Amino acid sequence: MPILLRTSTAPSLACIPLLLTAVGLVSPARAASPSEADHLGDLPVVLSATRLAQVQSDAPGAVSIIDRAMISASGARNLNELFRLVPGFQVGMHTGNQPLVGYHGLSDEAPRRMLVQVDGRSVYSPYFTAGVEWNQIGVDIDDIERIEVFRGSNSATYGSNAFLGVANIITRAPTETLGTRVRYRAGDGGVNDIGLRVGRQLGDVAMRLSVARNFDHGFAGLNDWRKTELATLHTQWAADSDNSIELQAGWTRSDLGTGKEDNPTDPERRSQTTTSFGLIHWHHAPAPGEELSVSYYHQEENGRDNFDLLVPVTSRQSGLPFAVQLPLRFDYDFHVIRDDLEVQRITTLAPSLRAVVGAGMRVDRITAPQRFNTTDSIRNAVNHAFGTLEWRASPRWLFNVGAMIEDNSLTGRSFAPRASANYHVSDSQTWRISVNRSHRNPVAFEQKSSMIFSTSAPVSTPIGRFPAGTPISQTFRPSPDVRAERITTYELGYRAELRPQHASLDARVFLEQARDLIEMNREPSTIGLLRRSDNRYFANSGEADIRGLELAATWRPATDTWLQLNHTELRIDGPTISAADAARRPSGWVEHTAPRHSTTLFGAWRFAPGWQISAAKHWIGSMSWYQDADHKVPKYRQLDVRLAHRLPPALARGELAITASNIDGPEETFAPGTSVWGSRVFGSLSLEL
Repeated sequence: MPILLRTSTAPSLACIPLLLTAVGLVSPARAASPSEADHLGDLPVVLSATRLAQVQSDAPGAVSIIDRAMISASGARNLNELFRLVPGFQVGMHTGNQPLVGYHGLSDEAPRRMLVQVDGRSVYSPYFTAGVEWNQIGVDIDDIERIEVFRGSNSATYGSNAFLGVANIITRAPTETLGTRVRYRAGDGGVNDIGLRVGRQLGDVAMRLSVARNFDHGFAGLNDWRKTELATLHTQWAADSDNSIELQAGWTRSDLGTGKEDNPTDPERRSQTTTSFGLIHWHHAPAPGEELSVSYYHQEENGRDNFDLLVPVTSRQSGLPFAVQLPLRFDYDFHVIRDDLEVQRITTLAPSLRAVVGAGMRVDRITAPQRFNTTDSIRNAVNHAFGTLEWRASPRWLFNVGAMIEDNSLTGRSFAPRASANYHVSDSQTWRISVNRSHRNPVAFEQKSSMIFSTSAPVSTPIGRFPAGTPISQTFRPSPDVRAERITTYELGYRAELRPQHASLDARVFLEQARDLIEMNREPSTIGLLRRSDNRYFANSGEADIRGLELAATWRPATDTWLQLNHTELRIDGPTISAADAARRPSGWVEHTAPRHSTTLFGAWRFAPGWQISAAKHWIGSMSWYQDADHKVPKYRQLDVRLAHRLPPALARGELAITASNIDGPEETFAPGTSVWGSRVFGSLSLEL
């Protein structure tokens, strides 16, 4: 059966004709269709670059693969940790329960310029400033088959949020996880994780049920503990040789410690976020090179974080001739509903010509009264249509063109094109040149936020009595004129597949010109008693030129033995800021948002039957997640080591492992003197019953 990339994005009934039109744009050419094996050979196949199955040397950009063996050998407990193994990525921890993942900088404490999908379900946050809620991904790390990371913007394939890069998390098929598996992990920092997976085959139906709970204390001295629980059900039904139906459902709940000691407006407390989803995917493959698929998912997310406080206010803060204590209600609760439908058609037009077309629609409905100053739901609808054409002009030349048209209810219509040419110098060497235009639409919070805090009870003062509901301050105001960010990327790439030597080399040089970047600016508040406080708003006031080099070299003589070297050189140049602009926003902040140099050496060695040792060493340059140079964290080094032993079959089927993380000393990965991540050692035992 041909390989299918499961993807979704997009929502009004008026778009149904658009969906049907897109599916019928091309007609089958079955008689002349070669099988995918004719041009894929025995090389690794990627699905994420264009939605067509391709070897990496045919993709219109650089694609990194983190497969199941690498995930296991890394010793990672959480998904965000795996992106340290990909060139160009920045990974940090705001606190012990708030991961940060960015690509090519332009990130603050809420990175939002990369798209992440799980089996085609977007986990890009539709409402607040952070792009991906890593605690709410909703997949157990042991259920992942591989992660494909497209290093570079790719809105032509995936739409708005694929601004700097795309990560597609592909889970294992239920047929590959039959039986029962139990996992337990414990160690430093309160690490206490447990997981259970049960797989069954019932006739033509294969299913997997996974439940897991992860817990740890976070960083020393902070209220940043984390407990994450999840349950997922994955079912596949092979109806006949041409049709299959996939059903997924999942539930995730994260309980987090948050707040700071002795902070009058952000006290130590517990917050909770719950996500549930259901997905159905129909796949029809009547012939090699011919596929039709329809995907729909419904997702709901609920947040609970509310508390009451008496906030002391000085005369300096209020401008009034007295101090007072104000009763305030802080209610950060929210409820988000997402519905997403997409139709996709892959066809072979001629022996040398393949195409994929499709369309989709998505609706997000967001209810968050504190953040938007309304009890009404904020609605954001996105409709899109896309297409990609791959032409193998000769055995040496491969051309790829693609585009996506999006209509966003917040920002209007946008067009994202891409073109590339791959020249195969030989069977083992390929040069690639590509250019594309991508964009990122603002999330609802960036355009419609209006955070006004008011008294929760009457307040008596020397100058009078203020009733309940009196505005105290506004910390965010609406920014209705904010429009989409845009980026133009130029890339020259080289890939070598040295199969006799079991080695590969991937190199790319690039220039990314980002314009109309959405920045958070400040101005004096004009609402409430505390008018001397800062009010924040968003504007398309930023720009950046990102240029650099990425190298990824791998030697892998066996599935469980390899050595991989990644290196990145980055330079980010921002605009010159006038004195007037500097008064409301920091000057030159983009230059510091990524390290100039970063290197990772990751290797694994099966040194004896049943024994494997693996290690990852990272050299990370200085950078800042904040919007100024004063919060730069110094360069640091990180060493992770894992030793695993496959238990003898006579004893039990399973694996015993010990992982030592960051064993070369504590590091600051977010801001100086705030979040210090120390060494951590934990052991894990997995048994297959």
